[in-house]
Amino acid sequence: MFLLLAGSTDTARALIVDEFLTAHEDWKHLAMEDIREAEPEEDEDILGFKETFLTMVACECAMQAYKEGHRVIITCSELEMIENIRGELGKPITTVYLGTAEEGEDFDHTINGAEASMVEICKKLDGIIRKKTA
Repeated sequence: MFLLLAGSTDTARALIVDEFLTAHEDWKHLAMEDIREAEPEEDEDILGFKETFLTMVACECAMQAYKEGHRVIITCSELEMIENIRGELGKPITTVYLGTAEEGEDFDHTINGAEASMVEICKKLDGIIRKKTA
């Protein structure tokens, strides 16, 4: 199973994933936000080949973990990366947006992080996983 978590801030997603992984040792984490550089270099490829290549490599690592029997939670800060991730993995991805239903209308699920604690968000993620694997 691939679970993609987007929305909120990098820090909030990282804290949620840390809490989530504590209770789910069979899961691996792929942090797509690490692919994006805070300040691009001047000679960076303007067509985005570097980011595309790094996305391909990261998704290959995620597929390897999946083939080894792990489930993978992917965090992503850039919504436009999601379709690239879907294309690279070629497997169904359950998407969850941390924010309002209006902001996350294109996602499978939304969790309003402003109204839920980190522990509550993890419980909601557990519920989503249970429904998908039932």
